[in-house]
Amino acid sequence: MKQQGAVAFYGFRGGRGGLSHVMLNLMNEMAGQGLDVHILLNNPEIPELKQLHPAVNKVLLGDAAGPGRIFSLAAWLKERGPDVLLSNREPANRTSVIAKMISGSRTKVAFRVGMPMKRALQRRNLVKRWLRQSYIRFSYNRADVIIANAKGVAEDIAMVTGLPLSRINVLPNPTVSRLLFEKAGEDIDHPWLERGQPPVIMGVGRLARQKDFPTLIKAFSMVKKQTQTRLMILGEGKERAALQDLIDSLGLTDSVELYGYCPNPFALLKRAALFVLSSAWEGLPNVLIEAMALGVPVVATDCRSGPAEILDKGRYGRLVPVGNAEEMAEAILAALSDPPAREVLQRAAGRYEASRCTLAYIKALGLGGGDWSSK
Repeated sequence: MKQQGAVAFYGFRGGRGGLSHVMLNLMNEMAGQGLDVHILLNNPEIPELKQLHPAVNKVLLGDAAGPGRIFSLAAWLKERGPDVLLSNREPANRTSVIAKMISGSRTKVAFRVGMPMKRALQRRNLVKRWLRQSYIRFSYNRADVIIANAKGVAEDIAMVTGLPLSRINVLPNPTVSRLLFEKAGEDIDHPWLERGQPPVIMGVGRLARQKDFPTLIKAFSMVKKQTQTRLMILGEGKERAALQDLIDSLGLTDSVELYGYCPNPFALLKRAALFVLSSAWEGLPNVLIEAMALGVPVVATDCRSGPAEILDKGRYGRLVPVGNAEEMAEAILAALSDPPAREVLQRAAGRYEASRCTLAYIKALGLGGGDWSSK
């Protein structure tokens, strides 16, 4: 039997990135606000499921691949028919639309999109690009609600799908949660972050081309010539060897650390003197918001989507051109010498407070049967 205010999440895979944190925050907040929340799983072996609110109902659809997943989802929709089915990955989006068509359910299908699609399409050959874009247009033209986490992402969706911007809701990520501050308060043991040590500049993210850590390392080499400081990069990825070679070639072996994967980056991030986002492209970078919420000054590249929106075009942190090490170094030096007040950064991050953002999602999805915007 369908219940008022019932929402099912489909496509959650967990993982170390910001997407996992955002979706966990959204599910937990919705459950905490009294909605009937389900998470539909093909694979129950996801460590992050331990972080779910106890009221979230875990539903195992089975691990069938291909058409089997479509039919198992369709059967569940026909039986339970929640108000909304919210998916957050491209294969899951397509499966959701087809499953609804097969089931005959009146459930609204909603997509949540957190990263521009155009760049991913451009990396494919002409045939694969055409097929992928055709799948995307098929799915998005049949979705009832589309949510983008930033204006740039919404513009990208409109460009790829041909949909009008008016069809796309722009809602900020529910990034700043109670769990963020709890984790930031945990003890750490690293000699660089002890009292009396030189200030530490921090980067966070996969060691991948998107994050453009070579530009950050080159910028740091210029900063290091003018002030005593260190650089720590949290994250793991296939670019590790190339980044370590660059560090060694610039004579920075003793002042730059590729920390690797960190299960709790917030405890380290809180103790940084400055956070730098060096990405070549983003959707809405959660770690930039998290740094601000912790009161850490920031510098970011002015990539097409995300940083300028978060930083209000440079009001809350300096923006620099993508790939420009010289301007990044200048911005780092300026931020170290004249950082903004912690309270200013924390107030700016309040726009992304999890419960506040979840209310906006509830309203956009038509859940709860009330005017959530005034609550």
